[in-house]
Amino acid sequence: MISAETRGDARWVTIDRPEKRNALHLEGWRRLGEELARAEAESRVVVLTGVEDVFCAGDDIAVIDEAESAAEVEALADALYEAFWGIERLSVPVVAAVNGLAYGGGFELVCAADLAVAVDDAVLALPETTIGAYPPYAVERVGDICGRKRLMELVLTGDPIDAETAHEWGLLNRVVEPGGLEPAVEAYVDRIGRSPKRATATARRFARSTDGGARDRIRGALSQLRRDEACRAATRAFTE
Repeated sequence: MISAETRGDARWVTIDRPEKRNALHLEGWRRLGEELARAEAESRVVVLTGVEDVFCAGDDIAVIDEAESAAEVEALADALYEAFWGIERLSVPVVAAVNGLAYGGGFELVCAADLAVAVDDAVLALPETTIGAYPPYAVERVGDICGRKRLMELVLTGDPIDAETAHEWGLLNRVVEPGGLEPAVEAYVDRIGRSPKRATATARRFARSTDGGARDRIRGALSQLRRDEACRAATRAFTE
């Protein structure tokens, strides 16, 4: 589900669940957060990518549909929080190597990364509201990247955008042909690796925003959505 290997200065963390288009369930999000934390201790840079032609399709929607009790909803909220905000807390930069589709939580992982390179046929979307959920990291952070109006377009419609549009909106640093993805990412790794690790960590820390109580907001929002029958029906319709 989550694999990792060290390549020079970088720890490549790969989401490997092709049968579900690299969508992650509760344990998957937990394992991703844990692997990112381990990678911090072993590398100068973390590279996050997926297998085949999908970066990450976000949540395995069955997880949302099955969250019934307050404890189950809270566990899901905490797993998402630890994955996305865990990236923010790392002392090493994270580069997203976007090898294809990035939906929902996958899109949010791209936005949480410090740098992002995507293949030119990648497609990105935040469809959560269409299935009775919401994108927690996106609503907290992505407006700072692309502007509130564009964030609202993504969140309220769920419509996908192509890689060139994502680049234009500031969500990607570079767009490359498929064969150029790894060389472009490795070039970033090489440049970052030339700087003292403490200097990189300091610059990264002060460039990041503070939390401001996001965990509690996510818990509360997910709990409200899971109690709303229209939202539950939308989630069930998607899984069916």
